[in-house]
Order: sequence, then C-alpha cells, then structure tokens
Amino acid sequence: MASKKIHLFRQSAGNPGKYYINPSEKLMSMASEWRVVEHEDGIEMIFNRAAFKGIVIFGTYYNNQAIGDSENMDDDYRVYGYIMNTDFLDVKKIKCEVQDVVTETYIPKIKGDEITKKKNKSKKKKKVVGVQAE
Repeated sequence: MASKKIHLFRQSAGNPGKYYINPSEKLMSMASEWRVVEHEDGIEMIFNRAAFKGIVIFGTYYNNQAIGDSENMDDDYRVYGYIMNTDFLDVKKIKCEVQDVVTETYIPKIKGDEITKKKNKSKKKKKVVGVQAE
C-alpha cells in the first residue's frame, strides 16, 4: 500500500501531489544557506539572506496545487524561488520575521479534517440557477 505521508519537498515525494514545498533547482543548489523545519502544525523556512547577495527569494503559491501542478522554473524573474502547496499549507496565515541577515517564515499546515473538507468542496459542481442573455 502506498504511503499517505506528505513530503517536505516535491523532489522527494512518492506522489508528486503530496508535498509541502517545491523549491527551484537554483534554490536547492544553495541548500547550505537555508533550511526547512517541519513542525506538527506548520513549516518553518529560515534563510541566510547575506548568502544570496541581495537577490530576492520568491515564494509563490497556486490554488489546487496537486490538481494542476506547476514546475518551479529557474528564470530571470524568479532566480531563487519556491512554490507552496495550498492543498496542505495555509498560505493566508503566513508569518514572516526579518532579523539582520536572517529571514524566518512560518507557514501553518492545514489540518487533516480541513484538507478533507477542502477536497470535498472542490468536487462539488456549481449549479447555475439562471442566465440572462442580451
């Protein structure tokens, strides 16, 4: 039977849809300058900004990530970036703290029962009750 575990990174996920963070290849190449800690209720990302020499680290998210998964491409706009999976992370409640050269970002996890409700809600078809044409 396949594991139902949600993996920290997309690269290590047995099922590409069951992960929290999808870091770009360039961000992974700087792995010694940032870390991710998984807590019971969230994910904490800690970056040494001095090592990135003023280059911005972009965090993005897409709704229904597991359904329409996006590759995290290294391009000129997003040199160091990561995608947050909104199927398992509550990106609306992100907390970020900047201290000197360290940035700490905390992203709460969505609880198991909330994930089930979210999936059931997305499966429901919207009913059209009336349309007016001109």
